[in-house]
Amino acid sequence: MLSKTEREYLLGKYSPSNNYRRFLDHKIKKKIKEFYQLELPLIQNSSVSDIANIVSEFSNNFCTEAQTSREATKENGLGGLRSLDL
Repeated sequence: MLSKTEREYLLGKYSPSNNYRRFLDHKIKKKIKEFYQLELPLIQNSSVSDIANIVSEFSNNFCTEAQTSREATKENGLGGLRSLDL
C-alpha cells in the first residue's frame, strides 16, 4: 500500500528534493516488486480473485455506460460538452 506522500508524488502534487525523490522511487519500485512477486499470486490463487472478477465486471459495465452517455450527449447537440469525463 502506498503512503500519502508516495501517492501525492506519483500524482505530481508533491515535488521532493532530488535525494528524497530517489528514495521515493526506490521505495515505490520495491513495493511494486513485492506486490507482483508475493501478493498478486496469493490473490490469484484464492477466492478473492472471484471478487476481483466481479469488480472488473462492474468497472467494465460502468465504462460502457459512461461511453453511451457521452455519445448521447453529443447527439443531443451539446457538442464538446460531456456529461461524464472518465
